Amino acid sequence: MKNALRWLSPLLLAVPLSACGGEDPPPFDARENLLTIDDQSPEVPDAIIVASVLAESAGYVVIHDADNEGEPGEPLGSIAVDAGSATDLTVELARPLLDQELLYGSLYLSDDDAETFEPNDALLAIDRGEPVRVSFTVSIEVGEIIPALVAEDQIADPINEVVISRAASNVNAWLVIRTDEDGEPADVIGSAPLAAGTYDNVRIALDRDALDEELLHASLHIDAAPEDDFNAESDIVVMVDDAPLISSFIVTHPELQPVASISVDDQSLSIEAADSVVIAGAELQGFAGWIAIYADDSGEPGELLASELFPAGELENITIPLDAPLADDATLHARIHQESPADGNFTFDGENGEDSVVIVDEEAVMATFDVTLIDPSAPQLTAEDQLLESLPLHEVTIAELVYDQQGWLVIYDAENTILGAVAVAAEPAVKANIVAALNRDIIHGEELRVVLHNDAAAGDAFDLSADLPVLDATESGIEASFTVELLENSLEARDQSLDVVSTEIRIDVVHAGESVILEIFAESDESALLAEAALDYGIHQDIVLTVGRPLEDGETLIAQLFTLEEGERVPAEDEDGDPVRVTFDVTVPEGTPAVFFTFSANGLNYRVSAVRPAGFASIVEGGSNADNPAITLFNGWRYGINNIVYSANPLQFGLPDFLSYTVLLSQEGGGSYDNDSQINRVADGQRLWFTLSQDLIDAGLNTYRSRKTPALMRGTITTQGAPALPAR
Repeated sequence: MKNALRWLSPLLLAVPLSACGGEDPPPFDARENLLTIDDQSPEVPDAIIVASVLAESAGYVVIHDADNEGEPGEPLGSIAVDAGSATDLTVELARPLLDQELLYGSLYLSDDDAETFEPNDALLAIDRGEPVRVSFTVSIEVGEIIPALVAEDQIADPINEVVISRAASNVNAWLVIRTDEDGEPADVIGSAPLAAGTYDNVRIALDRDALDEELLHASLHIDAAPEDDFNAESDIVVMVDDAPLISSFIVTHPELQPVASISVDDQSLSIEAADSVVIAGAELQGFAGWIAIYADDSGEPGELLASELFPAGELENITIPLDAPLADDATLHARIHQESPADGNFTFDGENGEDSVVIVDEEAVMATFDVTLIDPSAPQLTAEDQLLESLPLHEVTIAELVYDQQGWLVIYDAENTILGAVAVAAEPAVKANIVAALNRDIIHGEELRVVLHNDAAAGDAFDLSADLPVLDATESGIEASFTVELLENSLEARDQSLDVVSTEIRIDVVHAGESVILEIFAESDESALLAEAALDYGIHQDIVLTVGRPLEDGETLIAQLFTLEEGERVPAEDEDGDPVRVTFDVTVPEGTPAVFFTFSANGLNYRVSAVRPAGFASIVEGGSNADNPAITLFNGWRYGINNIVYSANPLQFGLPDFLSYTVLLSQEGGGSYDNDSQINRVADGQRLWFTLSQDLIDAGLNTYRSRKTPALMRGTITTQGAPALPAR
C-alpha cells in the first residue's frame, strides 16, 4: 500500500475550499469534518464523484477498494483538499471499477505534499469521536457490447507476437493464446489484460517464438481477480450462445532465410565405447531443432542412428548418444531438422512434412564425418596445426591421444626446450582436445613437438629423468609436430540497412592480433567519434555498437582499428603494414526511430522493459526494474514504442495542469499534436512512433501516463538537446 500511493501522488489535485466560519466559535455540535459519497453509476468506469467534503485543515480524500473481508483495502485514487468545504469532486482511479463493487472513502488530515503523503490511520479525520470514513457501491453500465473475438491467419512479425483482429468484452477480461493439441486449445503461451470495451488489432507477446505454420487458439476469459496474472482455473472462458468464445488461426513466418549451421570433426572412438558421437558446433537461430545422426547410404543419409532436440541458440561440443554402439568404422551424417510440430518427438519420414530438414542456400544443413574405431591399448597421438583464436596465448591444444595408462604430454619447442607438461588419466582411453598450458606465450609461426611420457610416480610433478617417453612396438617414441600461428589484424563490415533504430550498427568480424580499439566515425566528418569498443586479442564476430547520433540515409561510415602506444592511439596495421580500415554505407528507411522502447507493466505501474540500442538504456532512470521511470528524450530525435499493455493502458504524453491534464500526443489519438507533420506520429495498434519536435517541447511535454489508469501509471519526461559527440 505504501508504494502504491506514492505513485498516486503526482496526480493528486489541490482543490481550494470555501472558508468555513469566521472568528466566532461554532456551536458545540457543528461538524468539523464530513465526507459524503453517494452510491453512483459513474459516467466513466475509472472515476467517482465525491458529493461533498468538509475539512478542518488541509488533507486528502482517498478512495479504497474492499478487501476479502469487506474492509478498506488498497487505495485506488485520491485528491488533495484545503481547509473548508467543497462539492462535486472527481477522483480518478487506478483501474476500472466493477459493477456493484463496494468502495470506501476516507478523509485524512495532513499538510504533506503530494509526493510524500501516505494514508495512515493516525491521520484519519475525526468527527464526533468517529473516523471520517464512508462506504458506497457503484453500478457500472457497460454499453451494448456483445462479446466477440476474431483472429485471422497471419504472418508473425516479429515471430514472438500475434495480432488479434478484433476483440470485444463487456467485462474486464483476458485475451489468451494457446497451442494446439489434436485440434483443441492446449498450453497457454501468451496473455494480455483487456478492459471492457471494443478493440482492433490487439498485439499479444508470446512466451516463445511462434512456429511456422503453427495452429494457435485465441480465447476470451473473464478476469475474476483484477490485478493478478491470468489464472486458467478462475478466469473462465467467455461463453456466447453456450459455446466458448475461441478463434483459431494459423501463424506463418516471414519469408526469411533460416540461419542454421553444423560442424562435426572426424573422430576416433574406442571399440569399447563406440556409443556416442560429438558435434563440434551448431547454430539454430530463431527455432528449436533436432540434430539427427544417420548412417551413410551411397553418400546420402540412410538409417537413423540418433536424434536429439535442442533449443534455439549456439551449441558447442555436444555429445549425442547413439541408439546402438557402432561395430565398425563408419561414415556418418549429422543433419538439422526443425521441430514441427512442437511435440518433442522426432517423426520425420521425408513424406509427412513433420520435423522437416532445414534448408539454407538451397542446401540441407548437414555435416558428414568419419568415425574410426581404435584399440585403446595401442598408443596414438595426433596434433594439428592451429591458429590461436583467443586469449590466452600460452595454451595449445592436442587433437587426440589414445592411451589407456596414466601419463604426461610434454610440449617441446624447436630448441628442444620443455615449454609445458599436462597430466593425462587412463580413462577415457580416447582423449580429445587436450589443452596444455605453456610457460610463455606463443611466437607466431613456431613449430612445436608433443611427446607422450609415462608417469612413473602418479600424483607427483613431471620429472624428465623418471617419466620416460612411451615407445611403440617399433621402439619409437609417440610424438607429433605442429605449427602454431597467431591472428593478424583484420576487419570486415558490410553495407547495412537500419530498419529498427538509426543508432545501432553491426561490424561483421574483427580479427585482433593484439589489444585494439575499434573506432567508428563518418566519412564526412572524421573529427567526431560515433562509437568505439576496446577488444582483446581474438576473433570478435557480429559486434553491435551504439552510435552517438541518428545516422542519415546513405551515409558512409568508417571503421578503423587502433592500438595504444604510450597512452596515444595509433593506427593498427595488418600483415602488410597497412592501416586496418574499412568503409560501409548505411540505409535508413524513412521514419526509423533513433531509440525504441518496450513498455510493459508491473501491477499498476509502467516499466520500460527494454531499450534499443542498449547504449541508450541510461535515459530510462532506474532501468528495466524501475516503476514509472523518469525518461530523458532528445530534441529532434525520433522514438518508437512497443506498448505491450496497450489494450489495458494506452499511452498519453502531455503535461498536468492544476485540475486537469493536457494531452499533447496520444497512442489512441486525440492529442493536440497528433497530426503535426514535424512530429509525424504513426500508430499501429500497440506500437507508436513520433519525433520530439521543438514545438512539442515548447508546449510543455513533461509526463507520460496511461489513459485508463492515469493516477498510478505515470512518469516524468525530461527533454534536452542531443548529446555532443566526443572528438577523436
